[in-house]
Amino acid sequence: MIRFLLYFTVAFCTTFLFGCFSNYQSAYVNTGSGLRIRSAPKLSSEKMGAVPYKGEVKILEKDQRLAHIDGFENYWYKIKSEEGEGWVFGGYLSFKHPDFLPPGSNSYTGLVYNHPIHSLKLIRIYIINESLFLNLYQADPKHIFAFLERKNKISESITEWRILHAITMDVLQKDEELLNRVTTQCFTPGLDGKEVILGILKIQMRKTGVTIGNHYEMALDKLKIRKAWTLSEDELFLQPVLKTKGIECTIFDPGGQLKAISE
Repeated sequence: MIRFLLYFTVAFCTTFLFGCFSNYQSAYVNTGSGLRIRSAPKLSSEKMGAVPYKGEVKILEKDQRLAHIDGFENYWYKIKSEEGEGWVFGGYLSFKHPDFLPPGSNSYTGLVYNHPIHSLKLIRIYIINESLFLNLYQADPKHIFAFLERKNKISESITEWRILHAITMDVLQKDEELLNRVTTQCFTPGLDGKEVILGILKIQMRKTGVTIGNHYEMALDKLKIRKAWTLSEDELFLQPVLKTKGIECTIFDPGGQLKAISE
């Protein structure tokens, strides 16, 4: 009888543990290339498999040390999935299914914080209104993020920031610049004519040979907008502009107003 009870207890506990596995928090892979599973919470550990884009995982454990990988500041998580069990880096996970996230969202989307994220350097601020900001951050020489953030003043000493939408910008080439309305004002083609509040632009300038005071006169030969975003109607995310050809920009020019249409 005792042996039977012991067997029943073990069997019940085993069934309970695996049957209640669904109670663990779900997360989803939010990178198109998929996410590698490793044997330990570090990049040098053995690869145990990979979870595809949008694949669901169950969080078993979180490593308590913050890691900095590919510009992201996040934790390693021990997970279980159809592809196996092991550790994955949280910078490529989302706790919402990617289909329900704003376009291009990275893992910073939805984060609420009171203190600056130490691994990110604020490089540009665009004030949309008194509580809404578009901020650009540099994580390292290869990674730049754009955050649409809501500011909430909790008290005189505490300000809460909510990241409504965070996107990873392209790695910049030497002949490209990140510009927003601080230096350039652009509008989309068509009847809507929405303002572009963030864009990756390639500008080709040349000297005309004319000197104005102690400056050279410059001529704008080409403006190419590789990617552009506007603000969604509900002001909750950055809406990608699908048609960048024909966008009109006014570029700051002390000698007049340079205007160009993107090719």
